[in-house]
Amino acid sequence: MLSHSYFESVTFSSGRNFNVSRRVDQSYLKKLHWHPFVEILVSLTDGNQVSVNFTEYPLNTNDLIIAYPGDLHSIDVCGDGTMLVIQFSAEMLTILNELNRSMALLAQYPYLKYDPGASQSDHLVMEIKKFCEAYETDSHFREVRMYSLLLSFFEEVGNRCMRIKGENSEEVANAKNKTIKKMAEACLYISQNCTQPLTLDDAAGYMGVSKSHFAHLFKEYTNTTFVDFLTEERIKRAQALFSNPDTQIIDIAFDSGFSSISSFNRAFKKITGLSPSKYRQTMIQDLE
Repeated sequence: MLSHSYFESVTFSSGRNFNVSRRVDQSYLKKLHWHPFVEILVSLTDGNQVSVNFTEYPLNTNDLIIAYPGDLHSIDVCGDGTMLVIQFSAEMLTILNELNRSMALLAQYPYLKYDPGASQSDHLVMEIKKFCEAYETDSHFREVRMYSLLLSFFEEVGNRCMRIKGENSEEVANAKNKTIKKMAEACLYISQNCTQPLTLDDAAGYMGVSKSHFAHLFKEYTNTTFVDFLTEERIKRAQALFSNPDTQIIDIAFDSGFSSISSFNRAFKKITGLSPSKYRQTMIQDLE
């Protein structure tokens, strides 16, 4: 089941726009999770496996998986099997209208199987490896080079998805997977807009379904209610705001989406076990 507790955040260090690693974060290994950024996974050995929106993909060397924002996925490595992990903001793609319009199509085909006899497969793998080589250098305009390679990669991915769509034009998407995807999109929408006066009507309208139908589906697929999910997302935002010791608690309450300090205090203690002032005091003690 999708749960808001499986949300994965990421920090891009030193002002960089990309993260590149050869290891999977152990906190999310074998656990269903989702995130608001794009993640490219390249299997560096045989026997790894990735699940995307409840579809299992056994991976061999050089097979690729692309997890788009809101995709429910889990990663399992075989033995000492390694994977190349690339993460970056989806805005780097959606800023281009053509790619933005194609995101729904791209997300339908997250699995890119490596075919050693196909030049397109070699090109995809080569672009990713050049991307990682550029990441490890200190040359001038390194990220410009990386962005160029990334766009070249997604140009080929887009063309490949178009070909697959043409070949599978008669296929009908599984209704359950569509619903799962809708719920993932709903969670992402709520998370991104939790500081606004968001209502159940707003979320249902965004998904294009009735309020009662949305509430039922949301409870079924997240095992929590819309209100509880929204409240916890707001508390997460509040916890992040506490990192600034000069920010007043009342400002944190309103900036994280609460309409009153009393409702903020109640929700904060219920979820964290601490009052806001005690939480700040604990943070200060941890830094000393």
